[in-house]
Amino acid sequence: MNAPRDVTIVDVDAAVADRLLGLAKRDASPDEVAPPLGGPGWNLERTAWFFSYHHAAAAGLDGPAAEKSWAVFSGGDVAGSIRLKREPHPDRLSAETGIWLGRSYRSRGIARAAFALVLAEARLAGLQRVTARTLAGNLSAQRLLEEAGAVLTPDDDGTVHAVVDL
Repeated sequence: MNAPRDVTIVDVDAAVADRLLGLAKRDASPDEVAPPLGGPGWNLERTAWFFSYHHAAAAGLDGPAAEKSWAVFSGGDVAGSIRLKREPHPDRLSAETGIWLGRSYRSRGIARAAFALVLAEARLAGLQRVTARTLAGNLSAQRLLEEAGAVLTPDDDGTVHAVVDL
């Protein structure tokens, strides 16, 4: 499948964070988007974490959180979020990525296009590698990572670790 040409990644300000949360509440599992805080569903703790997370990540890779998040847009609609977080290596030239998309935006090439854009951002930031972790059963994510040149290594905990050398 060819990736759509209308995919962009956009800095997350307060208005974009509101749109992302709206998408997450109607089109994603809370566990795909936020840690399990305060019980099931989109409760006050998860919602507070969501806004706090994106606010902290707005400072970028060199900010206190050492993380940057973007909203993924497709055709003018918010489709999900993608991030880079510096890994705690002495050289600080490695970052982990993660993505979530609303259910209605999956299997359309949007994740592939967003991943390519975040790899370009990683290169601009001077990173030398990007890592990711996915579940062993998530074959779509593994395929996407392999297509981007990642080396995949299964771990004993039921996950797969991916490394893309830039």
